Amino acid sequence: MFTYLPENNFTVSSIKCQKQQLKQFELETFNQFSVYKLILNRSQFCDDLLIHLWQAFKLDQYRDLSLIAVGGYGRQEMFPLSDLDFLILSQEKISPEIEEKIHQFVQFLWDCGFDVGHSVRTLIECEQEGRNDITIATNLLESRYLIGNQKNYQKLTALLGQADFWAIKDFFNAKITEKKARYQRYNNTSYNLEPDIKHSPGGLRDLHLLYWLALRKTGAKNLETILNSGFICTEEYQALQASQSILFKVRFALHLLLKRYDNRLLFDRQLKVSELLGYQGEGNQPVEKMMRTFFQALQSISVLSEIIIQDYESAFLTKRVNTESIALDKHFILTDNKIYAKTDCFTQQPNSILELFYYLTQYSNAEIHSDTLRKLYIAVEQFQGYLSEQAIAREIFLKILAQPNAIKRAFSLMHKYGVLSIYLPQWRGIKGLMQFDLFHSYTVDEHTLRVMLKLESFLDEESQITHPLCSNIFSQLSDRTLLYIVALFHDIAKGRGGDHAKLGAEDVVIFAQQHGFDRREIKTMEWLVREHLLMSITAQRRDIQDPEVIMAFTEKVENKVRLDYLICLTVADICATNTTLWNSWKRALLTNLYQYTEQQFQYGIENLLNIQETLEQNKKQSLNILNQNKQLTETQIQALWQRFPEDYFLRNNPQKIAWHTELLSELNSPCLVKVSNRFSNGGTEIFIYCQDQTNLFYKVVAAIGKKKFSIHDAQIITSETGMVFDSFIITELDGSLVKFERRRELEKALTQVLSLPNKTSINKINTLSFNKKLQHFNVKTEIKFLNTEKQDQTEIEIIALDKSGLLAEISAIFNELNLNILSAKITTTGEKAEDFFILTNHQNQALTNDEREILKRKILEKI
Repeated sequence: MFTYLPENNFTVSSIKCQKQQLKQFELETFNQFSVYKLILNRSQFCDDLLIHLWQAFKLDQYRDLSLIAVGGYGRQEMFPLSDLDFLILSQEKISPEIEEKIHQFVQFLWDCGFDVGHSVRTLIECEQEGRNDITIATNLLESRYLIGNQKNYQKLTALLGQADFWAIKDFFNAKITEKKARYQRYNNTSYNLEPDIKHSPGGLRDLHLLYWLALRKTGAKNLETILNSGFICTEEYQALQASQSILFKVRFALHLLLKRYDNRLLFDRQLKVSELLGYQGEGNQPVEKMMRTFFQALQSISVLSEIIIQDYESAFLTKRVNTESIALDKHFILTDNKIYAKTDCFTQQPNSILELFYYLTQYSNAEIHSDTLRKLYIAVEQFQGYLSEQAIAREIFLKILAQPNAIKRAFSLMHKYGVLSIYLPQWRGIKGLMQFDLFHSYTVDEHTLRVMLKLESFLDEESQITHPLCSNIFSQLSDRTLLYIVALFHDIAKGRGGDHAKLGAEDVVIFAQQHGFDRREIKTMEWLVREHLLMSITAQRRDIQDPEVIMAFTEKVENKVRLDYLICLTVADICATNTTLWNSWKRALLTNLYQYTEQQFQYGIENLLNIQETLEQNKKQSLNILNQNKQLTETQIQALWQRFPEDYFLRNNPQKIAWHTELLSELNSPCLVKVSNRFSNGGTEIFIYCQDQTNLFYKVVAAIGKKKFSIHDAQIITSETGMVFDSFIITELDGSLVKFERRRELEKALTQVLSLPNKTSINKINTLSFNKKLQHFNVKTEIKFLNTEKQDQTEIEIIALDKSGLLAEISAIFNELNLNILSAKITTTGEKAEDFFILTNHQNQALTNDEREILKRKILEKI
């Protein structure tokens, strides 16, 4: 192994050289030695270095001083970028002379490139500060003597061992509170796609918690001593040791690759870490293999630590026990709100595994006792085959799903404890399966569970405010079980290759037949899984103001029952994908599509919605609003409306028409730019009225992009006299509405850019560039010309990596080819841009085949 070599004439550069040699040794031998040896070797290197420097700086001549390793360094868990945490302890307050010596000692370590976390305290200060701050207390409890006055260290240990120095109950409760807060920060799941090795649920901090709680009571400092104290069995020790080893390896590899301390396994780091760990394969396969193993380790630690902590609680804390028990059946009893398995039922009658979770739905405050969890953990590990092969298990499964709190109380735990993997054959295929993109926050299995949880949450009072439409629909559904099963299967075929929606639809048919659903229900479930993306795509990437789009969508949906199921599934799917994805703009789009489709059903699927009727109705309602405002006479209004193209009255609601009319009546310049939240409908609207000009769309989107806004929708309307009535819907990057100051800034920027001469070089406005975070993602540029019966326009969908300035570059290509943009839908899903445009050529007709080919070639060349 690599050892520190003391030098008489050491310098900062010589120490740095040894540090670099240590790192090089670790890189070269990473796959030769166990990670435990490497960690211990680095800890020993630091010990030897500190002891040598302590003596070299002549701190050993001060007999009252002790140098003590604390925290992770105290545990001898030193990774390449770990902080060097130590305490300099004294009996009495130190003198200025000693203080200066210590300063020189610490500063030298900083100069050598160590991240030093140090404190200088007396024994009394250690006790006082430890009593006031549990973090300091925990650090001190993990202390380890290095050099100096050993008696002082023994006194410190005695002080920390006092019964009233963080009484075990207070210490336990404080640490459990810390754990709950930490879990909450990571959305209570181990399956975040960019996990923190240390702090994520099931991460190293969960192992540390086991040590800390045991240490305070029994003095145990590692898994071996916890095993010897009887709190874990040999199988649990081996599982924890194996999982800890995986986390240690991943963290050590990450630290070798980084220059600054960080424990987050971000996308741009995962491939390099997997390669250093020896994973092989094409594309993202090394990452997927590594992350599956990693997630399995996190989940194992999370589950086992929960069992052990419950045992700690029973052993360490004196509690009032209610001896009254309720016999649930021949296998289970409920005592003190904990469910006990009286027998070894899980291995003898495996269907009792599901009965356990059914009882959780019946007793809202009940938990599973640690002894029962242990039996469950072993039974799941040893189970062969699938529970769904048993008829009685299928009955219990459906009985669980029929309960009003089934997902929160049962399914979330069935996922956590691995029960879904022994029930559904397909579940193992998605367990811990990565989604290598910026769009999803969770693995496929975790996302699926969150869709189900979101559906169930539509029954909560809060959803009446946050999701009023879905709340109303879901509460009235006659069979919510059907939709839960659809949610369970909507992504279940991911990772197999092919169309996951079609494959999942085939799977749900087999499942539904096996579980006794009738033909009508099976047909509905099959359609919902196969078309689960239909509503999201239509709302966000099609022109839903177009009656033909609504008619085509309605024909696909076929009936109101499917529509109700689909809107709930779509909203739940979006919300469960990414915590920042859902916003009021998406809510408005989906609500509008739902309402238009509902109207189409009432009107008749075969009948196109009456456009002229809608146009006249919008005009009439707008006129009523304007008459109430009494700012304009009807003659003035009609005169203004002569400028408006007919299409305008179809694509804007009456409130917006009235507002635009009032704005134009006050216009005293050739150009109007208004940015407002007045009729936001989920986004901030930009309304532009001016003479049409070359590069107009480009200038607008480039200016919006420069100000760091997200563009969601663009409506391009040009009158016969060449005046544009363009509307854009934007939000801040986080999906929020644009505030006043930012709106005024944008108005000024747009007014300025629209006054630029037409021949202004586009490079002066913006350039196409990569976001550093996107460089690790490979998104193939796709160009699709959509089939439409309209002869006077062309619909095109462009999918590409969401580079900065992408939309401006696309619009510049349109301009170069003399193409007119009638409408645009702008959707960004993580690293992927999915943009939809309605275009005409310079003759205001649909693009010819030759024009399509030229456009496609230009786009592929430039983006």
